[in-house]
Amino acid sequence: MAKRLAGILLAATLLAGPAQAQQAAAPTQPTPEQMKQMQAMMQARMQYQMQMMALMFDVRPARQGYDATLQAVKAGAAKRGWPVGEEQDMQARLQQAGVKDAKRMKVVATCPAQANERLARASGGKAPPLPCRTTVYEGKDGKTYLMRMNTANMAKLMQDPAVAKTMAEIGAEEEALYRDLVQ
Repeated sequence: MAKRLAGILLAATLLAGPAQAQQAAAPTQPTPEQMKQMQAMMQARMQYQMQMMALMFDVRPARQGYDATLQAVKAGAAKRGWPVGEEQDMQARLQQAGVKDAKRMKVVATCPAQANERLARASGGKAPPLPCRTTVYEGKDGKTYLMRMNTANMAKLMQDPAVAKTMAEIGAEEEALYRDLVQ
């Protein structure tokens, strides 16, 4: 980490101007104060990223166990007329990649009926498609969790009123399904 920070300081010095760059011919170790400042900046950036993730994704504990929650997602989506696509076994993929303690995790492709078509019409084809995925997984605490993109929150960030309205409607449809499945 010290080498990386020294490299960052060197780059900053080089960008500061030729006179200062000549003085910094050899990289020096950052001072303890510089290290504290850089660590504080990195911590602030990580907190910002975590806040963005919390806005983008809805992660909540499930009311039931893993198998029952997975089945309830698929059954609830089918009952509402949503297409239910492939199911990806992420635990198996993680284990293949060498993760020995991978917990059960499956990703189900499902979305409110015609959600992406409605979004495309509202945006004139400019909005990217929704990921239409729900993840059911076991946490390290042994509880089952349900994770999905928080479409309703994302709608609040849209500048185009038609796109925001459509995404809010899609988000309300999603919440109607998940409301009974999560705590």
